[in-house]
Amino acid sequence: MLNESNFFSDTKRELEDYVQNRILLLKMQVSGKIAGMVAKILLIILMGLIAITFVFFLSIMAGYYFSSITNSLSIGFGIVAGIYCLFAILVYLTRKKMYNFIANIVIQILLKNDE
Repeated sequence: MLNESNFFSDTKRELEDYVQNRILLLKMQVSGKIAGMVAKILLIILMGLIAITFVFFLSIMAGYYFSSITNSLSIGFGIVAGIYCLFAILVYLTRKKMYNFIANIVIQILLKNDE
């Protein structure tokens, strides 16, 4: 009877340790994925800010270039605004494809098996 009691208490303790270890492993895996996602998001934001700055100065340059061709400051910058308007329409028309593309990338990153 004493042997059976020890067996069950040992088994119970080992099972509790196993469950705690599995929970710890899951927490570590989730925190690793979250840390990776946050790092990627911050990197994308930084690259986006650099790209926006580049496009901003390029737009000013293009506005003055078209102004020198048309001899009108408003027409030159209007051409640049028109280009941006066309780009916005293109993004609007392809928004569903862009959404699906981005959603699939996020799902792949989240479900990626690092083992």
